[in-house]
Amino acid sequence: MKTEHTTVRNWGNYPSALARIHTPANTAELSALFQTPGPLLARGNGRCYGDAALADVLVSTLELNRILDFDPHAGRIRCEAGVLLADVIRHVVPHGWFFYVTPGIKNITVGGAIACDVHGKNHPSHGCFSQWLESFVLLRADGQPVTCSKTQHADLFWQTCGGMGWTGIVQEATFQLMPIQSVWMRQTAVQAPHLEALFRAFEAHTHRTYAAGWIDCTAAGKAFGRGVAFFAEHRDEADQQPLAYPDKQPLHVPFFAPSWVLNPLSIRLHNQLLFSRAHTGERVVDMDTYFYPLDRIHHWNRLYGRRGFIQYQFCLPQSTAFDGIRRALELIADSRETPFLTVLKRHGARPVEAVHSFPIAGYSLALDFPRTASIFGLVERLDTLIWDLGGKIYLAKDACSAPRMGRVDPRGGGEERFESVLRGRVTRV
Repeated sequence: MKTEHTTVRNWGNYPSALARIHTPANTAELSALFQTPGPLLARGNGRCYGDAALADVLVSTLELNRILDFDPHAGRIRCEAGVLLADVIRHVVPHGWFFYVTPGIKNITVGGAIACDVHGKNHPSHGCFSQWLESFVLLRADGQPVTCSKTQHADLFWQTCGGMGWTGIVQEATFQLMPIQSVWMRQTAVQAPHLEALFRAFEAHTHRTYAAGWIDCTAAGKAFGRGVAFFAEHRDEADQQPLAYPDKQPLHVPFFAPSWVLNPLSIRLHNQLLFSRAHTGERVVDMDTYFYPLDRIHHWNRLYGRRGFIQYQFCLPQSTAFDGIRRALELIADSRETPFLTVLKRHGARPVEAVHSFPIAGYSLALDFPRTASIFGLVERLDTLIWDLGGKIYLAKDACSAPRMGRVDPRGGGEERFESVLRGRVTRV
């Protein structure tokens, strides 16, 4: 087993923590870690943006990366927790299968997908990752494996999904895949001249399976909240078999950009360019382009410089979503902060059992801000607004919000042996 003492950061490069990281090479070494005293926290590929998976003692799952079983006829896969979604894609797409639910990046682990209960652009119709998760093996405080499903140890199953690691360490998982006939998507883009028009576009396309939008936060006046909505379906026409996933060679950002590169002027020009060059109407795009646009640039987080960035993602119920997002954008416009990227998504109802899942029926907004000294004051003001409107934040993206913003009672579950942002305990450096 490899063990190192190092400074650990996530994708946002803020905050950081001094940690001892154990990397077991197999399940026997993983089990042996439980013979040592003290708290533990599982860590996947470090692609969450904030302070998740930061603790004094971490257990990396990256070498627990075997696909244990795959049924190409039923579309059921069993794999270790450290397998990346990208690895699953390469394994299953040639057989005509894909995820029912995938987040916007594919270089996360299956264990991380469970811990965050990730969602995608099709939440109203397909829910979160947990909806298609059949079972997983969880190592508890005594190191003993427990098989959890929706019928076996169901309470532990739901406390783990979205629980950010506080119930134990996932060793392996089994989940159902979705059949596909093509690696191509039919995409429709709608350019909206202002925020109200963008929401109208979403409401007019509720029948579409996939939906996500982009907002230009630098636009003002009559163009306030303008953006582009993207709707898509899997193409029905069958491709030549086996399917060939379009796994492209990404561009590469070789070093951290100087902090002055992303400034209000450059961000404004970037947003104007995105809006003017939006391909409105219908077109066919490949799955990698539609689902994982950020993965096309390797180490894109370096564009923010060594200071890193803060993502603030919140979800509001349908009744307050439009007014709340408008007010949030006004708060941002009145501040000195300028988000580089802003993404709007639509969400459906959450199963009552999914107590830690982020989405609620309504809309979410994700904002990426270059980290500045004043960004924390803006986050505090946004926290107050979102809380008062009945909303919540996404713990997988949070770096500096008040602990209550996840709307989780830390007394509601978990085990003291396992660290978690649900308890608000992170030692930062």
